[in-house]
Amino acid sequence: MKFDRRAPGEGVEAACRLENGKAVLEWRFSFLEGEHEEGEDTLTLAMRDREGKTVLLCMQKADEEELLMSVVLQPRLWSCEQPYLYEAEAVLQDSAGKETDRLRKQLPLREFVRDPRRGWLLNRAEFVLKAVEYTIPMYTSQTEKQRLVLSDFRLLKEMGANCVHTDPSLWKLCEKLGFLIWDKSMAVAGEELPCLTGEDTHSLSLKQTCSLFYEYKAKWSDEPFVYIAPDQITVLPSGNLRVTVYSNCCRVVLYSDGILYEFQSGSEEFIFSEVPAKGPCVMLSAEGDDCSMSLSFHKTFPLK
Repeated sequence: MKFDRRAPGEGVEAACRLENGKAVLEWRFSFLEGEHEEGEDTLTLAMRDREGKTVLLCMQKADEEELLMSVVLQPRLWSCEQPYLYEAEAVLQDSAGKETDRLRKQLPLREFVRDPRRGWLLNRAEFVLKAVEYTIPMYTSQTEKQRLVLSDFRLLKEMGANCVHTDPSLWKLCEKLGFLIWDKSMAVAGEELPCLTGEDTHSLSLKQTCSLFYEYKAKWSDEPFVYIAPDQITVLPSGNLRVTVYSNCCRVVLYSDGILYEFQSGSEEFIFSEVPAKGPCVMLSAEGDDCSMSLSFHKTFPLK
């Protein structure tokens, strides 16, 4: 008897719900058909924490119709900030006690549900879904592809994303790095989500971050920043500039050639009009909440 690694969860899945500080797990196992006689095989399941301590041990007949239920006391729950993973190991044995198959996988303990009144809840706390769609880079070697994926995922973290829709081959990496796996049925009707390395108007190129990256970072990230968008600078008929600054600070100040131009209060997108530009080259500086950025812009080579 063997596990069916082509089935969901590569042969084993665990649904988790929280009850009074305990994690109640409901296990589902998938087996290859036609490889055993009914009632002869046994299944042993163990789960260990990062230190190798066994926190769960179960045994049942492999063909048991009832789902295997288990409880973990005082569980370390998975979160995007602390993506804690347990190691689950399932072993199949025949009637003589001979091992026929063994399966290991890393497993997060978390409860993720949608409440009709409170919205998405992760471990009973309200959770704001910040989802992106990510496409694996093409036309590169396997080593280069792995390097690019890790680099891209670090930028996704910086942007503030917490949920990724991507190829199943990256699901394990998502859980290790603190991303939920996004199912398109989770999206709010009519909501457009950014597509990483995609082809639509909401696509981002993470090889060279663009204004759209900082637009989402201003919405999603908690780390203070300001970003003067080069591709959003416009030379007005007056010769002055229209400047867009993305920031998650509540107040942003803009300088032109070292002279304070304007304070603005707001959120995410700050648009400054008629910014003085006396010469062909202008030094722009933006500040907010102990963060700053400077940009030299030449009017004879507008980006827009």
